[in-house]
Amino acid sequence: MGKFDLLKNFEGLIFDLDGTLVNSMQFHIKAWQEVGEKRGVSIPADYLAENGGRPSLLIAGELASRYAFSESPELLQKEKTENYVRHIPELFIYPDMLPLLDFALSSGISMIIGTGTLRSNVEVVMKHTGLDRYITSFVCSDQVKKHKPHPDTFLLAAEIMGKSPDRCLVFEDAPLGVEAARRGGMDCCVVRDGLYDLGRIIRAGGGDEN
Repeated sequence: MGKFDLLKNFEGLIFDLDGTLVNSMQFHIKAWQEVGEKRGVSIPADYLAENGGRPSLLIAGELASRYAFSESPELLQKEKTENYVRHIPELFIYPDMLPLLDFALSSGISMIIGTGTLRSNVEVVMKHTGLDRYITSFVCSDQVKKHKPHPDTFLLAAEIMGKSPDRCLVFEDAPLGVEAARRGGMDCCVVRDGLYDLGRIIRAGGGDEN
């Protein structure tokens, strides 16, 4: 049995973007920390990592409240996005993800991205990294009202693919995203900096399958 044959048990693959498919999560964190440093505040990387998958406007609102920033969440979000965009030339698809994407594409398995990132960022990142050669559909933060850990992003992704949630496999690096997959009744493969183990999938009903 080949390394990726297990993927044929699923009709659709749903990928988070930042920290799962591309090395962008570190730059989202850096962009937020630059917002804080400009105001004399050190924003913990752990807090930002734990909130991976949440829309930047919501994070901006929390930071404004926590650190008593005088600017509006909208202005903070805009500044963070400008900081992040500067790093887009440094982004790439994680090497271990490439053979998986190649297999899924050649096998005719549907693929889509489900992310809390702004649509404008997703489009630029996909084009820059060449990810758009593999995946052409995505669900972004502006397409759902309830974001991760709510399952709406992944449920809409499954709907767009025309697949039942229980026939989809989610790839996620953030705890909020893993929880969203569970709530959506989907199996989930946890990714860490582009590394994953298809032999340890978190089943929708709970627990791992080795």
